Amino acid sequence: MVFDGIAIFLAMTFSAWIKFDSGIFTDSASISNSVIFSGALLSVPFWWLIFVLSGSCRLHWDLSWADEMKLVVKPVTSGFIILFFGAFLVSPSASIGRWIIVFYYATLLLFVFIARGCTRVLERRLAKKGVLVRQAAIVGTGEAASSLERYLTENTALGYDIVGFVDPQKADSFQTVPGDRILGTVKDLPGIIKGFSIRELLVTIASNFHDDILSLLLPATGEGIKVKVVPDLFDIVAGHVHSTQIMGQPFMEILPERLSFWQKIVKVFIDYFISFFVLLAGLPVWIVLAALTKLDSKGPVFYRQERVGKGGKIFRVFKFRSMVNDAEKRSGPIWAGKNDSRVTRTGRYLRKSRMDEIPQLINVIRGEMSIVGPRPERPVFVEELRKIYPFYQKRLTIKPGLTGWAQVKLEYDTDIESVANKLRYDFYYIENQSIFLDLEILARTLKVVLTGAGAH
Repeated sequence: MVFDGIAIFLAMTFSAWIKFDSGIFTDSASISNSVIFSGALLSVPFWWLIFVLSGSCRLHWDLSWADEMKLVVKPVTSGFIILFFGAFLVSPSASIGRWIIVFYYATLLLFVFIARGCTRVLERRLAKKGVLVRQAAIVGTGEAASSLERYLTENTALGYDIVGFVDPQKADSFQTVPGDRILGTVKDLPGIIKGFSIRELLVTIASNFHDDILSLLLPATGEGIKVKVVPDLFDIVAGHVHSTQIMGQPFMEILPERLSFWQKIVKVFIDYFISFFVLLAGLPVWIVLAALTKLDSKGPVFYRQERVGKGGKIFRVFKFRSMVNDAEKRSGPIWAGKNDSRVTRTGRYLRKSRMDEIPQLINVIRGEMSIVGPRPERPVFVEELRKIYPFYQKRLTIKPGLTGWAQVKLEYDTDIESVANKLRYDFYYIENQSIFLDLEILARTLKVVLTGAGAH
């Protein structure tokens, strides 16, 4: 950001000099240096904000020069569009000349790109000195794993600190790494990740062992770990991964960020805004519903139940009680069915309108859920679903939601089999996350609430 700030300041002052003081444009009136310098200083926070919101402020470890150019061109272009609209709204008739805009745009691109080149050099030097490092473990114990570690150890500028190897426990694998460097097996990953502060997992076993790769997802997701794996043809064709390179060998990032930095900010803002607005604006309605729930049947107003969240973490959801108290005392955990006799009179309305879900906004405020995402399931059902659907745990790579693509397209789950249909919609959402898709889901949710479609 320091290098960017210098580049931003110089870009504006240089553009102003070309336009007003270079003598190229003889008809241009002179502007005092104090005005130019003040404007250049004020522009720095604006462009910093644009770069941060676009996700352009990041380390350069896995970035090629082409990627670097994208991280400069996109935010600079977006920023100029904002400046144009802002200037027009403030003063539609104002004009400072077309040429200075062209110069400013070109010099800003050039200077920021040069500044990013300087930071790349600085980062590499800091990495060589061991100041900038990323703790990583290699999944695999064969020749590919040994070769990868040798290369990363020799090329310190890449910033990798390989703490050891994780045994994939494949019967046909041939071990070439030292036994004392093996940290444990794939089953030990949660403890290995925490114990050695792992930030990346580099997978050298073939990615066509999909069950093995999936076993890495959950512990990695829960700790925000990057998983990079050698791709196979299926991965490339499916397009579910983000490519990067280490030692000229293609790796695929298994858990890429589907939302850009600014989209994450917008999503968090939507979560908190809707949660606080609905809870406060509808407070009289919630009080009435609480009273009706209490009068309709014995038991507490709210129902708390354990659910599985992002990374497999257990949390308790809050709901208006829609069934008789201790509904599962005799039966144990079972799916709710159509015309379920356990549902109270008030509960029928609550479930039909989805009003029973409103207290889950508390879970959203607590950061355990999002407004939009896959439905959180109970631990006992998650264990069953993992056995039946091997890919199920991918559903746990993002926060669960109060509403979601599957919830607005299909009815409540009534059994294990009905979950298969919802998984398709959940996976679609995970792979196509965007603010616009969230807004569409919110609009469809409003329709469900008003019509009661899909409820029982």
